[in-house]
Amino acid sequence: MERAFKTADLEKSPQARGVLMRETLIETALDVIHDLGYRSATTIEFSRRAGVSRGALLHHFPTRSDIIIAAMEKLLREATLEIRQVADRVACEEISLEEFVDFLWMMFSGRFFYISLEFINEARTDPDLRSRMIPVVQDFDTALDGICSEFEKRDNDRPRSTHVALKLTVCLVRGMGVQTVLKDDPEYFQSLLTAWKTILPQLVRGQTPNLEQRLRDSND
Repeated sequence: MERAFKTADLEKSPQARGVLMRETLIETALDVIHDLGYRSATTIEFSRRAGVSRGALLHHFPTRSDIIIAAMEKLLREATLEIRQVADRVACEEISLEEFVDFLWMMFSGRFFYISLEFINEARTDPDLRSRMIPVVQDFDTALDGICSEFEKRDNDRPRSTHVALKLTVCLVRGMGVQTVLKDDPEYFQSLLTAWKTILPQLVRGQTPNLEQRLRDSND
């Protein structure tokens, strides 16, 4: 996908054009990482797809690392905002458990997750990328915890089992998301989601024998 500037963009104020160009370059970087992978995502390709000169790119992002980090932060920041919005809907009881599972699957089986995998894989051997990713990822995980907390408020009798059940849901869809890289079988994944939607309410409501007691024992 190319995000070249349009004539109307040139009519904006210099400051507005600068902000727009920066955002265009970041979005373009995310597109390139998604399409070509982290290692093949070059600044030359960023500027080509964005329709700007290499000098303009370097003005905003002097190094490849600068634009890569900005792209990663934008990706996770927007995902965090989306999750917090879902948490608000949970608090208003607009979101059911089944809808929550569908939301997570959409998030962890699409563009967001595939780009995230590129960053995670590189962070394993890139200390600088890893150190800059950690605080942003922690904020993302905190947002996920916020959804768990909202569900727990609706089930005060068994808050610990609710929290664990929802964490298991996140781990499930993350693992399934990784599988989609090599397994193109939508029916298979839907069958797993359908099964989990049947199991999850039982876990949340404490209908699994001894679950709450085992969780308490594990913390002793």
